[in-house]
Amino acid sequence: MDPYKILLMPWITEKSLEARRVASEDIGYAENNNRLEFIVQREANKADIKAAVEDLFDVKVAKVNTRICKEGKHASVKLAEGYDAEETALKLGAF
Repeated sequence: MDPYKILLMPWITEKSLEARRVASEDIGYAENNNRLEFIVQREANKADIKAAVEDLFDVKVAKVNTRICKEGKHASVKLAEGYDAEETALKLGAF
């Protein structure tokens, strides 16, 4: 399946911006989230979402969580150790 048809748009909120950060004691951020969030096609499963993110952004995905909300199917993608969600979001053009 085409990755561009699976990932419909990035989900950018204040909470999702905080979730991109990686733990760093230097800046006082202790929680390690390293996550990106997307609105995805409703029929897409977790394996489809994982493959689409890995293909489009050249990263490895550790975990995918999904939920249905009024905006559509929402996917929270945690990147594997060694990959930075902040850097990946820059590739995406989301800051």
